[in-house]
Amino acid sequence: MRLPFVKKGLPPASRLLPVVVGVLIAGLFLMIGLVLITPHLEPAGRGQAANITGYSAQGFKGLRDVLEASNYKTTLSRQETGPQKVSDLVIVTLDGDDALFNDDPEYYEPQPVPEESASASASATSSSQTSAQRQEKLKQAQAEASASQAAQEASSTSFQADMEAKKADDYWPTPSAEKAERLLYKPIGKVVLVVAPKWSASPMPSHPRWDINPHFQAPNRVFSQLTLLSPVTKQSVQEDGETRYKITYQRLNYALGRAPLGRYKSYALTPAAGQTTLTKAYTSGRIRGLQSLTGPNLTPLLLGPDGEVLLSRVNPMPGEKPFKAPVYLLSEPDLMDNQMLADPERVAGALSIIEAIAPGAKTVAFDVTFNNLAYEQNLMHHVARAPFIGVPLCLLVLALAMLWSAYSRFGPAHDPSTDTPHGRGVTVLADNAARLIAKAGREPKLAPAYAQLVRDQALKALGLGRHSAGPDELAERLSEKHNTPERYSALRAEADRLSNPMQLLSWARRLHAWKHQITER
Repeated sequence: MRLPFVKKGLPPASRLLPVVVGVLIAGLFLMIGLVLITPHLEPAGRGQAANITGYSAQGFKGLRDVLEASNYKTTLSRQETGPQKVSDLVIVTLDGDDALFNDDPEYYEPQPVPEESASASASATSSSQTSAQRQEKLKQAQAEASASQAAQEASSTSFQADMEAKKADDYWPTPSAEKAERLLYKPIGKVVLVVAPKWSASPMPSHPRWDINPHFQAPNRVFSQLTLLSPVTKQSVQEDGETRYKITYQRLNYALGRAPLGRYKSYALTPAAGQTTLTKAYTSGRIRGLQSLTGPNLTPLLLGPDGEVLLSRVNPMPGEKPFKAPVYLLSEPDLMDNQMLADPERVAGALSIIEAIAPGAKTVAFDVTFNNLAYEQNLMHHVARAPFIGVPLCLLVLALAMLWSAYSRFGPAHDPSTDTPHGRGVTVLADNAARLIAKAGREPKLAPAYAQLVRDQALKALGLGRHSAGPDELAERLSEKHNTPERYSALRAEADRLSNPMQLLSWARRLHAWKHQITER
């Protein structure tokens, strides 16, 4: 029965076979390509995010381009677990992503403590500052922070509102123990540079990679992310038959200072006294809202004109184990984000900071697992790394073999008209037997039987198959009658003396010439 839309019927299956094989081979190559390439693709650029893929003013895509132009080899680290190559310097940009926190109900703090407001945090540290000028700037920063927080609450992006909602559900977001461990004790760089968060913005509707309405992040949001600069421990406990994780960490009393948001200003930056890491002073370029951070675990390295701490060395607190690599905190991200590209002096200053904290560095890694850009550990990513990389490589060899087998020809094309009537199996069996005899060097032993075969063919061609005389005698009479140059009896006697294939070939030609002289006359 033919389908109504097929007028001439379906083509034979033999014609569809090359198409099927081609589709299978193409699919195999596509699968191998996905396995080998996809896990190592870089993530797409995120517009208003303050990370290495961001193209907006607070992003760090420009920093990577500057480093590559300065003969640094840069990479993006997206792998959270497993062995990784250690670079000379790793840069971590904090931008408030949820990857830094555990906000699931199974994570909780031992004793939830309400988060300190910006004014409380600032007042706790103001007593340690004796300069009247610093107090005035601190008040200015507090007022600016309050205005920024009010703007965030009005746009439904307030971190405080999110915290209140989580407290209503009886659980708190806690810092990630895995991220703190990766930052302090298992870094992928010999030196770690942490860039503190500063800005929040919204994407521009017409250009998603651009931003609008930039404003300060709330101080309590900044302090929450800085909890990763101290060890975070994670312990599993059983409650009501369910496994929960107890997160223990230390909330250090950081102080945040910010210049007024409305004005751009260039600052003279100088190395802090009593340290030898930074030795060069330079001008910051036009910056709006200069941000500084101080804390009990921070050693100042780079200062602003009024003593603002812009770059610090992070130290373990008493009782904490030493960090595996030197850790530095950049309080003012505008010294290295995309805004620095507007000022060549600021670009030179960013490079001088990197050269000072990581002298002789050649490779720089940007750890984007802190920016929620880590890839998932699925089967495809596992088989793209050793030792399972052998699986796609074997598939690649198989695909090449299938391609070669499908488009190659072994010997001449098959002609059904000349095929043996006994079938292909008999032909293959005879061919294998002949090859085995040749391997054993027994071809000359076939000469007597071949002589009898040619004799019988000649007698049959002349109609002498049934005769009273013997076959050998009859063949000899035919030789005499046709006066052949060589007698059959001589050829038959020589067959027993052959010892190599070359003699056999020469003898077979003479025997065939004898047969031709008898049957063709």
